[in-house]
Amino acid sequence: MESYILKNMDEEKDVLLYQEKTGYAFSPKKGTYRVKKITVLNEDMITSILKNKLIKQYKKILQMVYTLVENGDNTTSGDCLATYTELDRLKGILLYKYHKYLDHEFIKKYYQKLELLEMEIKKIHVLELEEEIEYHEEKGMSR
Repeated sequence: MESYILKNMDEEKDVLLYQEKTGYAFSPKKGTYRVKKITVLNEDMITSILKNKLIKQYKKILQMVYTLVENGDNTTSGDCLATYTELDRLKGILLYKYHKYLDHEFIKKYYQKLELLEMEIKKIHVLELEEEIEYHEEKGMSR
């Protein structure tokens, strides 16, 4: 999106040309003094910020999946659902929000990693459901 501001003064006849650039805008953490919004226009800086942000969120999800795998028998479907929801949210952000700022190879690499984690969560959830079914079959119906 381009917009221009033209300024014409009667005395000098100079034209001031201004092009509006789109950038990445975000709000800083709470506790900052008088800063409500930051807009970054430098493309290299935007790429660096978003890559670091994505890697941080990926590590968080990886830790959640590791906890699910580590607990094994103590996992519940609620834990699997929370992890899957967070993973699905990150995939959506990667595909629809960051695609215009990050290069295609980086997006493809992390999307494949997220797909592998999703398959692992599904395996854990299926195993948890099988154990639950076996438990109910062993218990049987009491009348």
